[in-house]
Amino acid sequence: MKTRKHINLNVWPVAQRELREGARRPVNHRLRFLSAVVGTVLLWSIVANYQGAVERLGVWLLGGLHAVVLGLIFVIVPGLTADCIAREKREGTLGLLFLTPLKAGGIVAGKALVSLLRAFTLWLAVVPILIIPFLAGGVTWVDAFSALSLEFCATVLCLAAGLLASSVARERNTAFLLAYVFAACLCYLSSLLVALVIATQFAMFFSAGVFMGSIPWWRLNWIISPFFTGWDLGGWSMILTRNPGLGRIWKPLCLGSMLLSLLVFYLIARFAARRINRSWQDKVPSARRESLLRRYCTPLFQRRFRRKMQRTLDWNPIVWLQQYSWKARLSKWGLCLVFVLVLIGDLRNLGSDGNYLVHRWMLLILAGIYTFAGVSSFLEEKRSGALELILVTPISVNQLIFGRVWGLWKQFFPSAMIMLADYAVWVVYGGYITNEDQLALFIIVCGFLTLPVFATYFALRLKNLIVAAVLTWVALWIPWFLAEEAFENFVGVAYEQGMGFMMILPMFLSYLAFALLARSLLRHSLSRRIYSF
Repeated sequence: MKTRKHINLNVWPVAQRELREGARRPVNHRLRFLSAVVGTVLLWSIVANYQGAVERLGVWLLGGLHAVVLGLIFVIVPGLTADCIAREKREGTLGLLFLTPLKAGGIVAGKALVSLLRAFTLWLAVVPILIIPFLAGGVTWVDAFSALSLEFCATVLCLAAGLLASSVARERNTAFLLAYVFAACLCYLSSLLVALVIATQFAMFFSAGVFMGSIPWWRLNWIISPFFTGWDLGGWSMILTRNPGLGRIWKPLCLGSMLLSLLVFYLIARFAARRINRSWQDKVPSARRESLLRRYCTPLFQRRFRRKMQRTLDWNPIVWLQQYSWKARLSKWGLCLVFVLVLIGDLRNLGSDGNYLVHRWMLLILAGIYTFAGVSSFLEEKRSGALELILVTPISVNQLIFGRVWGLWKQFFPSAMIMLADYAVWVVYGGYITNEDQLALFIIVCGFLTLPVFATYFALRLKNLIVAAVLTWVALWIPWFLAEEAFENFVGVAYEQGMGFMMILPMFLSYLAFALLARSLLRHSLSRRIYSF
């Protein structure tokens, strides 16, 4: 009987190849610089607005910086591994790697190691700023250990989510979208697990009037969210000092969370290795798959659908390109169906704070997917060279811009109408709408109309999706800032609560001016063939 020999993972060739490739990418240097800039701006903002005791300034700074680091981890880290394997599939280099002595486990381990090193360098860029809370005083080793353990867990889970998405997807857009979806699910489940442990051990921790029987189990992590930032309750050390019993399990709970995140990462890496080991060769689609596609992905009213698509093609071929695929139709109506089901399931909490929180999270999800679809609009055309072919066709630049913007509007209009209907029900149930509510609704509408213009411009001029998405949101908030400054300068008083209705006209003019500016820059770039590859 032959004994199975231990197989060493040949990690270093893959890691060396990825590190050399990453060293030539300017985006890695820009991300580190951006992380340091965001941390510095937040540090200045916290210090400028802090009004508490001086001895608690360090804890307040640590909580704010820790919250920003968690946000940067969720925004940047899933994208580090989202396309590491999918890119090899698209470019056909995954098969070349298997022709070498490399194995699937070594490939996955090498790419995961390099992604972990990149995430670590992003964290190192913020370390000089994170030292300032310790110099300010009031920070204990419990606070530092809690912040490091939570950031470590978030980083490992986000890396695992990107690795999982890269192993199951092939297209770049799909891989990035799945990476953030998986990251949100893993972070939510991990925080829910911590919340359940705390809730079962210390039910009396919750504030007076809130009982375990009245809180749904899937909202416990929202109830104890201060545990994950340590900001609102004065730091982890103060929380554990007030609850000695909680202090006995908090440190083992942090260590257990770190070990559990590593276990999840290991299991996902094993799954990714098995997945690419079976799918690295291109195979002809099976008859069963073709039958399922014809049955469930074919329009029910084919003649009506064909006439509609023909009219769209004659009117604007760019709009037709964004709607002819069954994947585009599935994502359009699938997101709408998910929103409808969530709102129906939350009808019993109508008018409560929980319903408002659900509405806010749905709005953030819609904004995130809307932004991602906008910044990735020209990605495939630039990669395949189809953009050059489109630009030499009789289609004018104005038709191209309008087709992209109209296609994005039409793609997300049903989901936006679901959100608007839910907001109307909220207003009717509450019985009133304030000026601030009117202004918030107007800002959302302006953002929905102008985001495709900004996102399309940055998608054309930039190569990195994350940078394009960040700049898109910066461009969306600049009109609000300028409108507020113009209101203060022309009216002579600072903007305050209750003046929301008076801000609508300057807000409209500001968004209109910036949208026209972005459209002019986009038209100039397309006319001169100025775009990044």
